[in-house]
Amino acid sequence: MPGPADPLRSRLEAWIGQPLSDSGPSIAPDPVNVPMIRHWVDALDDRNPIYLDASAAAGTRWGVTVAPPAMLQTWTMARPRIEGIAERGGAAMELSTDSALGILAAEGYTATVATNSELEFVRYLHVGDRLSSSASLEAISDRKVTSLGVGYFVTWVTDYTDDRGEVVGRQRFRVFRFTTDVSDPAPERTRPAGPRRPASPSKPDDDAPTGEQLPAFVLDVTATVIVAGAIASRDFMPAHHDRDYAQGQGAPDIFMNILTTTGYIARYVTDWAGSAAQVRRIAIRLGAPAVPGSPLHFTGRAARKEVDGADERIEVAVRAVNGLGDHAVGSVDVMLPLSDARLG
Repeated sequence: MPGPADPLRSRLEAWIGQPLSDSGPSIAPDPVNVPMIRHWVDALDDRNPIYLDASAAAGTRWGVTVAPPAMLQTWTMARPRIEGIAERGGAAMELSTDSALGILAAEGYTATVATNSELEFVRYLHVGDRLSSSASLEAISDRKVTSLGVGYFVTWVTDYTDDRGEVVGRQRFRVFRFTTDVSDPAPERTRPAGPRRPASPSKPDDDAPTGEQLPAFVLDVTATVIVAGAIASRDFMPAHHDRDYAQGQGAPDIFMNILTTTGYIARYVTDWAGSAAQVRRIAIRLGAPAVPGSPLHFTGRAARKEVDGADERIEVAVRAVNGLGDHAVGSVDVMLPLSDARLG
């Protein structure tokens, strides 16, 4: 339990288990649609035919084109009010002070970096689906000191439902809300939010389970790649397109958002698994930022997990590394028809 030295943490504790916002569920501004899907696959150069080619999709388990699963979070992103977005720490709209995030913002903890995302896909989305999302606060850390500044790790869980009220996906998401005001004391120091270990781009992930190694993939990270991914995911946080703002948050340059990283990891796995693959889960932890001029080296290793009906469920351990260290480490669960399984 927090001590008397941190009354703000005590105030925040009351919000655990409560809705993240007092405005109710977030309603997608648009139904799932082809233009947004096209923007996404073009920005990430994801050429899986099931997303746009009706004839290719007709022969799959879906029968029709579907949205890339990693787009799930994108559909209910709020329409942004650009004026004042930097002052709001990248929040699309003003945050209510009657919420945990609003309280943190009012206390000066406006800078934000995402650190963890765990996505579960109950079903793939079809054109015309209209989503809503409801988020509840799961946890708030004690006040921490990192290389970026002083702040709190905030975790929430979101359920995504379609217009019939059925859950189509879930997400556990963690961010670090912080201030770069070094005069703000904090009682506990934690691991910096930067590189976790030296980069080894050409070396497979030795911690991954034994199994088939995926072909290596190198992404030339440019400012265009970063900005294109942010726009395609409807994330207008200035740290992803404004160098001065990003450097003001302690980053070396603009950096890739977690939605784009997740999208590239999904693309990496499905490029290997093929268009018959169904992604069921993506869980990643971010470390070093992905910045222009530092290519990302993706490696992965697959292992059989279990037979599930007519499918084989495969867990793929993935790692994306650049010159600053581990950018993303995590795993992807993917379903493959037994007739098309990649593991012996």
